[in-house]
Amino acid sequence: MKPRIVLFATILVIVSMFTGCGTTSNQGVNNPIISESQAQEKEKSISKDNNDNKEMGYEIIRKVSEMRDSNTKIFYPQISGYKGQLLMDYMNQSLKKIVDIYGKGEMYQNISIDYKITKMDKDIISVLFKGTGRISNGREINIQQSVNLNVKSSNEIVFKNFVKDDPTSVEKVMTLLNQKAKAMGSKYGVEAEGIRIFFEGENIVFYYMPADDSAKSFVEISVPLKELESFLNHDFEKKPAS
Repeated sequence: MKPRIVLFATILVIVSMFTGCGTTSNQGVNNPIISESQAQEKEKSISKDNNDNKEMGYEIIRKVSEMRDSNTKIFYPQISGYKGQLLMDYMNQSLKKIVDIYGKGEMYQNISIDYKITKMDKDIISVLFKGTGRISNGREINIQQSVNLNVKSSNEIVFKNFVKDDPTSVEKVMTLLNQKAKAMGSKYGVEAEGIRIFFEGENIVFYYMPADDSAKSFVEISVPLKELESFLNHDFEKKPAS
């Protein structure tokens, strides 16, 4: 009887080894923060948004990129139905950059990223990506990236081109951010190597990873756009050369 049990156990191990090597899309990556039920709810939400916003002239398709070798799963949006094919291609390339950064090469592993559309209208689409993972030395990381696009031109909006490029505007914006950061408990205000943005309703959210080596979470500072109106650029509609 024992030899039969051993043989059966051996067969199970062999079968499990072969099924784990598959690359089909319906074999999900072990992903602790993105469950199948969450993914389905996200699909329903996007479908509802597309039905509600058909008058905008485009819709959002939810895509996923899976790399089994690195245990990586990245959800990202793509624009569909936009009247200009070239501009739509440009925007979709920008929206897929998250895959190029974290889904290729050997630097990152166990990456799990999902996204939220924080603003979507005829002029702007703003997408916030969040997730977790590990870098090649085994250190765990929190991931936060954003893509903000002018829908009429495909131009990307970032902190550097959103704030007017003059000393007064930069100083005024940084003074306000420092005040708000201190009010949130930061002793010295904003201390970061880079500041990024995303749009949310009538607000602009500035976020950054503190320069402190022990910091693991991003800091977000939400500011009503009207408070910064005179210090911001608004002309992002010049179309890129084809």
